[in-house]
Amino acid sequence: MGIKVFQSLGDQVFETLKEKIINNEYKPGELMQIDKIANEFGVSTTPVREALLRLESMGLVSIERNKGAVVTQVSKKLAQYTWEFRRLLEAHTSRDAAIHCSDAELEALESTLRLVLDHPGDFELYKKSDIAMHALLSKYTENHLILNSLNNLSVNARRIRYFAEEGPFLEEVIVSVTYEHLSIVEALKTHDADLVEQRVKRHLMNAQNRTMESSYFER
Repeated sequence: MGIKVFQSLGDQVFETLKEKIINNEYKPGELMQIDKIANEFGVSTTPVREALLRLESMGLVSIERNKGAVVTQVSKKLAQYTWEFRRLLEAHTSRDAAIHCSDAELEALESTLRLVLDHPGDFELYKKSDIAMHALLSKYTENHLILNSLNNLSVNARRIRYFAEEGPFLEEVIVSVTYEHLSIVEALKTHDADLVEQRVKRHLMNAQNRTMESSYFER
């Protein structure tokens, strides 16, 4: 796996804080104090402020004057809106992937997914495969407005799912999701855009249903 290269301190702080929010190390409603974060990273407050502004633009935090940033709440309505919009955009980008993806890309992705099925208890491996699957579905779309929106939605959807599940997914969930991913890969091999779009929509609807069935949204 390649080493991720950050362009600036701000990028490094942003990516680290984003992952902590996605993984719910920072929980909804939690205050993220600028001075404290700067001390933890050993940086000035400037890159921290830059990172928090970017996180606010993604809907992950809300900046409060003279205090810092508060992690945004997760609500049932937010979850529904997030999945609905993601289905619309990813169904569109998946058609481009169906036309342009290569056999080599699909073989590599399929190998990763098969590895997940062999090790369903490895949540980090599952997350890597999930990101790879959806990255391929948007790889061949050139419209940067769609891609920026989809990136934000994907981040928020992951955060909502991890929060609703209250930790790593159960092995049976990982197996079920991975088989859905393999079904999409099989459709991509045919380069039939209609079939790919159909399976992506079904997969994302299943993901929404799994999220909304969480006990968190029944409270």
